[in-house]
Amino acid sequence: MSGDLPSDVHAVLTQLLDETETAVTTGALGTARLTITTAETVCRNKLPEGDLRSQMLHGCGRVTVALEPTDGVDTEMAAEYCRAMSRRLRGR
Repeated sequence: MSGDLPSDVHAVLTQLLDETETAVTTGALGTARLTITTAETVCRNKLPEGDLRSQMLHGCGRVTVALEPTDGVDTEMAAEYCRAMSRRLRGR
């Protein structure tokens, strides 16, 4: 786990990122959009200012952009960002 991140926040973010990745890879893009929006809200409201918060908000934003139908959905990029953010939460 990363630094002093509370275990409940870590658990919620991990679950949301896993759900987003699963939704992306199974084509449930509406669900993916909802879960990444929720993850972004958790990051904004529960993570302290700093590198982790900035990186997580950046990642959530990139997933959101990758899932925008007007820009051409890029599920591969969205899934990889979810995996990268999960690794970051684990401290790797």
